[in-house]
Amino acid sequence: MIKACHYYYRDQLTMSQIGERLGVSRHRVGRLLRDAVDSGVVRIEIRSPYSSVSDRERMLEQALGLKAAIVVDVDADLGPEVVKRQTCESGAAFLREVIKPHNTIGIGWGTTTFELVQALEPLDLPHVTVLQITGGNKWLSVRFDCHEVTRRLAQKLGVEPVLLHAPGIVDRKETRDLLMNESSIRESFQRFNEIDIAIVGIGALVPAVHSTLISSGYVSKRDLDALMNSGAIGDVFSYFLDAQGELVRTELYDRLITIGIDQIRRIPTSVGVATGANKATAVVAAAKGGFVNTLVIDRELADAILAEQSLHVLSKEEATANGS
Repeated sequence: MIKACHYYYRDQLTMSQIGERLGVSRHRVGRLLRDAVDSGVVRIEIRSPYSSVSDRERMLEQALGLKAAIVVDVDADLGPEVVKRQTCESGAAFLREVIKPHNTIGIGWGTTTFELVQALEPLDLPHVTVLQITGGNKWLSVRFDCHEVTRRLAQKLGVEPVLLHAPGIVDRKETRDLLMNESSIRESFQRFNEIDIAIVGIGALVPAVHSTLISSGYVSKRDLDALMNSGAIGDVFSYFLDAQGELVRTELYDRLITIGIDQIRRIPTSVGVATGANKATAVVAAAKGGFVNTLVIDRELADAILAEQSLHVLSKEEATANGS
């Protein structure tokens, strides 16, 4: 065991080379190295200037049951747009690592997804597919609309986009039903079952409205009032959620054209990107509801989420104590 550790950690030999020297198999070397760590013969210590960020990431993953959390150490005093841009730059670096050949990527619209795509360096991935997963927003600036964001991402990856030629919200349920029966739209929705990675922004309605879906004017005041009265606290994939991550089904729900809920929850890597402490409740709801399993957020938002989760745990413990 000691010889294997010296060869591996000090001499930087591969497990195959060590096996040849010791006259054992590569797998036997691997077991010796694992046993060395387990028994305390070898102690691995990671020293990093970003240890506090790493701690936040681990706590978020544990608290929210996430696949991964990326916390970006950005000074909140720089202003919300700078925080968003720097957070999205780190998000783009993360995407470069996770996007693989033959992946199918779904993307929504909004200012955050736009910044993320802008920050992504061009990649040569000709066999990747890029899908638009929510309908368009006629009130939104052209560059933030889902058609344009999808086009830009496809361009960065060197492929042609697969667009969803439909509005995100229609006036009547009957109109939605007719559009969903159109062959081109029906085929687009069938392809959503193939998505490996989804990229989406998260909007907040509390403690104040910070949602592109709302601020663009695409949701009427009447619809917004109905949502708020029904307990909506945020939105993701154009769906509105309550604080527990449950769908808020007002009349607006039946007029949405966006990826299906079951399809979202089957996506292996669903990346939610958000910045600002005011989105804490909405981000938690998106994770609880199974809409995102990976987060890319700034440090201030991470701290707000952890504080909210800590209070939630304390309140549950108090309720249990009082009940007993």
